[in-house]
Amino acid sequence: MKLFITGGTGFIGQAVARKAIGLGHQVTALVRNDSSAAAGALARLGVTLHSGDLREPQSFAATAGAAEGVVHMASTNDAAAAAADEAAAEAMLSHLQPGAAFVYTSGTWVYGNTEGEPATETSALHPTPLIAWRPAVEQHVQALAARRSIAAVILRPAMVHGYGGGVFGMLAGMSRQAGSVRVVGDGRNHWPAVHVDDLATAYLSAVERAASGDDRVAGQVFNVVAEDAVAVADMGEAIRASVGAERVEFWPLDDARQSLGPFADALALDQTVSGQHARRVLAWEPHGPRLIADLSVQKHFQQSNGA
Repeated sequence: MKLFITGGTGFIGQAVARKAIGLGHQVTALVRNDSSAAAGALARLGVTLHSGDLREPQSFAATAGAAEGVVHMASTNDAAAAAADEAAAEAMLSHLQPGAAFVYTSGTWVYGNTEGEPATETSALHPTPLIAWRPAVEQHVQALAARRSIAAVILRPAMVHGYGGGVFGMLAGMSRQAGSVRVVGDGRNHWPAVHVDDLATAYLSAVERAASGDDRVAGQVFNVVAEDAVAVADMGEAIRASVGAERVEFWPLDDARQSLGPFADALALDQTVSGQHARRVLAWEPHGPRLIADLSVQKHFQQSNGA
């Protein structure tokens, strides 16, 4: 299959590119700088690089439209993220041919606090402020795709771990500087989790099944969750032991907001999220290491931080 991916140089995108190439797909990736180390790594995998900017959809929409499937994972991660994301998705959907597949990346933060009850794809959405805009974009993607007979799939990944990357790599880096692992809140909250390689498998299953015309997949939402709820205090302790920090420090939310803004509210979420729907419909079965075991592998954090 001819695939076009955004966010290919990112933590998740690199895993998706590796998986797609391994399955024999022809992959083109949007890159802002084709001479960067991350772009070079994609090229060595056999990925075709397409230079463009997520903020300028005209720089890549036509190339995306020539693909049989698009996996959209990129974000500007700034104040313009909502507008850029919606414009990029709309441009690609407008160029894709009927029958093509489009996988949109959302996340479990759209559920907000779940009060100890496992959220499913039909649960009410109470998104944390950082991504309050995302449910509307999900709906826009589904509506536009339906009008154009494109098989759209919304994936809501849990907190992604593996190889010292993602939020967990950021927390490890912060702990080295501060001498302690700072956990927003009192540590009694929980996060759902998924290993990045398992997430990549889910992306490929979704895009392949959508492109094949599987009516159980097109237009659907899937939580991509391997572990429904992992205690944040346990995560903090695993990171502390791994990087050799002195202690786990519980960071009051109001104080954390002063440094992290709305990201602090996201880190303070208490969530239990079910991934059973993806397991059933996408025939997805996670095989990667569980979160606490993965966080305990010290060399991952050393590599991710250049040590």
